[in-house]
Amino acid sequence: MTFEEFRDMAINTPRRDVDTIFQVIEYDVKDLDGRRRCHYPKFDVRHFCVGYGKTLTEAENIMKEAIMEAGKYDTEIYCFHIKEFPIGEYMSFNWEGYGVSWRLYDSTGRFLDRTYCSDLEFDHRTPYGQYRGRPEESFRFKAGDIVEVLDGDEVRLAVATGAPLTIEWYWELLERIRKRLEEEMQREVTDEELENAYLPDSSDDQIPVIDGPSYDTHEHVHILNIMPLRYPISKKLQDKYEGYYRVMLKEECE
Repeated sequence: MTFEEFRDMAINTPRRDVDTIFQVIEYDVKDLDGRRRCHYPKFDVRHFCVGYGKTLTEAENIMKEAIMEAGKYDTEIYCFHIKEFPIGEYMSFNWEGYGVSWRLYDSTGRFLDRTYCSDLEFDHRTPYGQYRGRPEESFRFKAGDIVEVLDGDEVRLAVATGAPLTIEWYWELLERIRKRLEEEMQREVTDEELENAYLPDSSDDQIPVIDGPSYDTHEHVHILNIMPLRYPISKKLQDKYEGYYRVMLKEECE
């Protein structure tokens, strides 16, 4: 396999030939409690399904209808998720996964991001569920950015401590693994043997974030659960979170 072929598979992941349906999920910002005037450092949202489409176009049209309906009642939309699932297929356990694909849209319906492989359990360790990295043009954040993390029905501030891993990074890793295996086996390794030796999946499409003055506070968050700052941030909070990042960098140096 050449790098060009690998990159094409990363961006255009192979898909099973099955019928799918698209679920449209709307997230709305809840009103602030009591005397609160500032949403940060965290605020609540609520989410609910507003419809299903047989195609992505149908799903996006449902999203547009939801935006028009929200406008009638001054509802503050946070974002939309459109998740794709197979029809008539046993999915094993899916938890809060996204199935075949997941797309992120802002409150106006503008497309922001998407996934690059299936999240279905039975697609793991197959070409359909293999994650091969992200193209750099899809990067929305860099290390040190203050961001919003969507965690269930809560949104909170955090600092990104890294960027997603590129397609080039995964290719170079695969080549290093190939070289090691060929040294051990004393022969050329097939692409199938190589991929069986290391198959990253949908859970690798994430970055670490921190919300305290140490990397000990870090957690790994899926890229599509990270958003840019929605509201103005106070100088005090900005200095606080930027300070967290500086402390973390100092820890790494020591």
